[in-house]
Amino acid sequence: MVIILRVDDRLLHGQVAFSWLNFLGPDAIVIANDGVLTNEIQKAAIKMAKPTGVKMSIRSLKGGIDLINDERVRDLKLFVVVRTTEDALTLINNVNEHISLVNIGGLSNRTKGNNKLVKGVYLSDQDIINVKEIMKKVDKVDVRIVPTDSNKNISTLI
Repeated sequence: MVIILRVDDRLLHGQVAFSWLNFLGPDAIVIANDGVLTNEIQKAAIKMAKPTGVKMSIRSLKGGIDLINDERVRDLKLFVVVRTTEDALTLINNVNEHISLVNIGGLSNRTKGNNKLVKGVYLSDQDIINVKEIMKKVDKVDVRIVPTDSNKNISTLI
């Protein structure tokens, strides 16, 4: 069961690894991103950020979808992290279960003209289109870098 789907362009890093994992208490982390599979430095950094005792799987986007759809993980509480809103939408559209909560976390301002939602979260016009589509398919989309941040429903920000 996916307890949260997080969009974070850094995927798993210290802030996410410790604050969100302590808050959520998942059985496993699924990193679903095509680019990370070919980036050995980023893979190593992600593995270093993973707390001891938590299972983690780094997969392509399709591989992450296949894993989430696998009957063998049905009873596990999964914390799923993708890099982009496009990946989040693709995942939501292709998993067999309903995802209740999507968290838009760290999305840096790497492109001039992106829209600042809150500190550390910037969306392009395409991201906004993707998020509006995501909002039709899940119960809630929030914007928080860490779980102790004010829980902002994205519909009030876009």
